[in-house]
Order: sequence, then C-alpha cells, then structure tokens
Amino acid sequence: MRKLSRIVIALAALAVLAVSIFGWYTSRETLPSKIRIAAGKKDGLNYTFAERFAELMRKRTGRPVEVMETKGTEVNVEMLRHGDAELAVFQTFSLPLDGIAGIAPLFTEPLHLIARTGKGISSVADLAGKRVALGSKGSGMRQNALTVLDHHGLKLSDLHDVEEPFGALETDPTLDAAFVTTGWMNPLLKKSLKQPDVELIAIADTEGLAIRHPWFTATTIPRGLYPGKTPMPAKSVSTVAVMALLAARQDAPDPLVRESLAVLYETDLRASFPALLTANAAKNYDAVVMHAEVANYHNPNAGLNRLSGTMDVFVKTKEISLGVLAFAVLVWNWWRRRLERAAAAADEAQKQQLEGFIKQTLEVELEQMDETEPEKLRPFLRRVTGIKQEALRELTSERVRGDQLFAIFLAQCAALSEKIQMRMMYGRMSEAKS
Repeated sequence: MRKLSRIVIALAALAVLAVSIFGWYTSRETLPSKIRIAAGKKDGLNYTFAERFAELMRKRTGRPVEVMETKGTEVNVEMLRHGDAELAVFQTFSLPLDGIAGIAPLFTEPLHLIARTGKGISSVADLAGKRVALGSKGSGMRQNALTVLDHHGLKLSDLHDVEEPFGALETDPTLDAAFVTTGWMNPLLKKSLKQPDVELIAIADTEGLAIRHPWFTATTIPRGLYPGKTPMPAKSVSTVAVMALLAARQDAPDPLVRESLAVLYETDLRASFPALLTANAAKNYDAVVMHAEVANYHNPNAGLNRLSGTMDVFVKTKEISLGVLAFAVLVWNWWRRRLERAAAAADEAQKQQLEGFIKQTLEVELEQMDETEPEKLRPFLRRVTGIKQEALRELTSERVRGDQLFAIFLAQCAALSEKIQMRMMYGRMSEAKS
C-alpha cells in the first residue's frame, strides 16, 4: 500500500509538472517560422523599403523573410486579414482597418501631381479631358488621386484614365499628367522629375482637404527638393500627404512586433532611408489603432509590463496546477478507499478459509482418536501436514496471519501432529512387547 501511495503521489506530481509546462508552452508567444511582407509594386518605394527591412530582420531573428509584390494597399490589407502575410507596408487611407493594427508610421508620402508642360495644366480642375495616370486599381495611390479629384469636383468620367504606372511619363508623350503618392526617396519619382518637360502642380485647399479626409495632412514640397539642372519644383508646392505604415494583424505575436520595432529603431535602416521617422517621432502616432505591444516598446517600463504579463501566465498556470493537484488527490482518495474495501473483502474471505482449515483439523482429531495402529495413524499425520501447508499457501494476508485465530490454528496443527506421532510411537512399543 505504501509503495502504491508513493507511485500515485509521483504520478500526480508529474501531472502537475506536465500541465505547468503545457500552460507555459501554449501561453508563450513566438516569432512565426517564416515572415512574409506584403509590399506593393517592385518599382515602388514601399517595396524597396521592405527589401532592406527584410534583410535586417533576417539577420536579427534568423527567420526567413519574404517580400511579396502586390497590387497595393487594398491587397496588402486583405493579405494580412486572411493570414497570407505577417507584415505589410501600405499607405493610410479610407480603407477600413478592422482586425489590422499599426506597428509604426514609416515616412510621409506627399501626393505629387506631375503634369507635362505645355498642356495647360496649372490646377486639378485643368485635368478635365486629359489623359491621366491615377495609379493601379487597389492601390492607395489611386484612392488618393480619386479623393483629390472628387474634392475638386471632377469625376473619373471627366478625364481619360490611363492604367499605366506614372513612369510612363518618360515613354508615353501622350500622357498628360500623373498622380503619384510616394516619398521623395523613390528613385523612379526622381527619374521622372528629371525630364525637362514636366512640372509639379500645386493642390489647392489642402487644409480643407485634410480636415474632410483625416488620413491626409496638409504639407509642402519645398523648392529644389528633387535634383536636376533646374530646381524641381521651381517654387514650393502645396499638397497633401499620407503616411506609409508598417502593420500586422491585431493578434500578431508580441515578439514579431518587438523585433520589427527593433529593426526600425535599433539598426542602421535610417542610413538607407533618411526620411524614416525616429522612435520619438513615431511614439505618439495614433491615426490608426496600434498593436498593444507598440506602447510597451516605447514605454520605459515596458520590461515591467512584460514581467507582469509573465506573472499573469504563471498565476494562471498555478491555478491550473492546483486544480490538477486537487483532482489527483480526489482520485487518489477514491482509489485508496476502493483498495481498502477490496483488501477488507479479501481479508474476510481468507478468515472464512482459516475457519475451514480449523474445521478440517478438528475433523482429523476426532477421526484419529479411535485408531491405535501406527500405519493407520500415518495418513492422519499426512492430512494434518497437508492442511497446514495449504493454509500457509492460501492465507497470505498480513492481517489474517497476524490474527490470534491463525496462531491458534498453527498451535492446533502442531499439537495434533505431536499427538499422532506419540500414539504411533506407543503403538510400535506395544507391538514389540507382544
């Protein structure tokens, strides 16, 4: 019983340990085995940024990181929602971001209205009837262009929508203008603006535009921002800008968010992308819902917050462990009572057997009393010995063997055997005298 008790206690302890390990393992958060980044068109700034970001993420985490070319913002958001990407870079605009959380604002991307000189285009209103590249369908660039057109009273049907990238300004002389929402670091934008027959057109009413459409901010493209023989733009141009955002799902694991932020702010990424916002500049960004781990990263007490989270996991695991231990104790008590009842029933059965053996020895004693011949007494001696041996073989219970009745039985067998042997000896002596 004691050995069985130790085994049950050991099993209960192992069960508690197993539940604790399981609780820790299932509650911990780890990096995905592979990190996929939805990044837009290959010739775009966001894709270029994502490639460098991926390179640094690989070095930091040791995980494979894949940059995926997409049609733009709408596709990127849907890829996040459906689990086809772990991270995405896209422009903030009016698309509902349910289930998506921001990780960091990256850099502002001004809207550039590039027009070919000599086409009579000096404002958005002048685009009526012109061939204009608005950006690919599903892109944030196109959404921004349509919003600006609508604000200035133009419908899509009022102009000729050319489904070509803005780089076509260099190769298609019939293209009159293009809307381009991207950062000044975009090499394709720089190349397009080096052409001698293009200019940047100011967007009117930018303050009002930004109030009506809060993903926009009013901004200015300063004179001479883009290199060339003549300043581009020749004078400062008013426009609106959106923010390029690094985002993930709201339920993305905390380590993925922390490592992404570390790549942004703890590496030399800004050497390649000087317009990248600093950690201080990004800290209070709240234009979209941010992932919960972002605040922990920027908060000096983030370590304590993570410790608190770890303690919460420990407490929950402890509660589960105590529950398992209590259940194990209940099972053990039930099992112990069952064993005790079975042992008591076995003891009772053996006591009945003992009474049967005693009865058999009494029968032998009565039967041998009228016998005097030694050879006829010998079978009675064998019977007594056999009854004793069978009793010792069958009656194994410690309680039965320790009972006084068992001691009486053994004494009875010994006395009866001695009595029979004495009678056999007297019988032989009598036969010798005669």
